[in-house]
Formats: sequence, structure tokens, C-alpha cells
Amino acid sequence: MPLMLLLFGCGEAAPDQGDAGSGTATEQTMESEGMMPARRQKAFKKIFFAVPSPIETAMLLERSGIRFDAEALNEVEKATGYATTESQAVNLGIYAGDLSYSVIFNQNQQSVDYLNTCRRLCDGLGVGDIISADLIARADNNRDVRDSLVSIVTETFYELNGRFSENGMEEVSGLMAAGGWIEGVYLGTRRLDTATEDLKLRIAEQKMTLENLLGLVDSYAPTEALTNMKEALREIETAFAGVRITENDAASTAEEDGTVVISGGPMVEYDQATLTAISESVAKIRNQYAQ
Repeated sequence: MPLMLLLFGCGEAAPDQGDAGSGTATEQTMESEGMMPARRQKAFKKIFFAVPSPIETAMLLERSGIRFDAEALNEVEKATGYATTESQAVNLGIYAGDLSYSVIFNQNQQSVDYLNTCRRLCDGLGVGDIISADLIARADNNRDVRDSLVSIVTETFYELNGRFSENGMEEVSGLMAAGGWIEGVYLGTRRLDTATEDLKLRIAEQKMTLENLLGLVDSYAPTEALTNMKEALREIETAFAGVRITENDAASTAEEDGTVVISGGPMVEYDQATLTAISESVAKIRNQYAQ
């Protein structure tokens, strides 16, 4: 997702296969201890470009005929209570997910409110100048044009991620990435009883994104905040254990007994009990961070 084109983008081309095995011995050695910055950045982008990003999840919800659920969003009033770097970084990701959800459902004033909320958290993280008063005004002036809002938010958070990297705060990007991913899955699982098969599949596919996300968190020198997030993600990973993903090069689209096969891609198997477990696990972790 960019969320940074990251949190709000709609997909990225598959990585160049020519990269495989091209790393130097130094790169390989450093990867054994933790990703090099450039490779970590690539992994970070891969996570946010993975399907579905918060914006894509919101689009799926919209196409499924599900109504906008304001009560599912994290209240903007809570932002002032997030005082630690850990809570600010994770909830910046959560609020960014809520922002994309609001944008896609044409909740114009709410979109601007959530952008303002992201600005408050950015102030606490020392990067408040990126979401400036001018940018807020620009968003407000374009709040009736969804594509413009998506573009504004995408560009802004892409710049935000770059600033974190420049300031030696890459771990903040990792925590924000986790928060954005958690919120996207959280919003996508609020209405499982009326969810389309397409949406259910996208949720199940997040097992692959979670693996990437855990790899990213693992790549940093351990801190208390990252250890907490890793433990939280491992708990969610347990819920995803019921999803089985296998490669199937000759697959064709089909649905049978809870199995959905996408042509030319992997076979994804899951059942309703697994989706329920995922929903409950994600909600628990999300609410712990957003409290």
C-alpha cells in the first residue's frame, strides 16, 4: 500500500526476479543480523503494496454494499492520550487506515478530521511540518474530490516515511506499518456475516502480508516497543494458522468447500471458523493499542 504510497496505494508490480541471488556477501552477512536499510525499505514498501491496503480494503467494503461504520473507527479524541513514541507510531498507522476508509466512503469532513488527527501525532513524533496547515487547507478545499484526497494523503505519507528514515527513526515506520496493517484487517473483518467471498479471500491472503510484516519487525535491533509488537503479531499469526496457501500455477477461478483458487496464482484455503478467529484476534490487538 504506499501508506506512504505505502498505506494508500493500490498495488505494486512483483519484485524483479533478477534481484534474486544478486546480493553481495556483505549484504547476505548483514541480512543474517538484520536487513540493510535499502532492503528494509523495499520490504516496507512490499508490505504496504500488499493486497489489500487500507484503501483497497475500504474499496472492497464499498463494493460489497457494506455501509460506512463510523463506530468502527478509532475516536479522534483519543489522539491526545497517546504520549509515548510506541503509541503515537502505532496509532498513526491506525488513524491513517481510518482516514483511507473515510476517503473511500466519501466522508469528506471526517477525512479532513482524520488528517488533522494524523498531524497531531506527527507533531509528537517530531515531523509535524509534513502535514502542514497549508496541506490541511488543500485537503479541505479538495474534500469533495475523492481522487484528489487519495493523492494528497498518499504523497504526504510517502514523504513522512522518508523523513522517518532520514531521521534514523526507521523503527517508527515499522510500528506505523504494523498499525496500518492491523487497522486494515480490523475494518475488513467487522462485517464477516455479510462479507463477499472476494473480501473473505483478501482477508485470508493477509497471511502472506503478515509474514512480511513479521520479517520487517524482526529486522530491527530489539526494543521494548518492537518486542511488544512482535508478540502481538505472533498472536494474530496463530489465528491465521487455519489458512492454507499453496502454489498452483495452473489454477483457475473456482469456489468449493471454502476453497478459493485464483487463476495463475496460489490456492488459498480457509473456513469461516478461521476468519472468525482472525477477526477476534485482530480486534483484541487493535483495541489494546488504540485504548
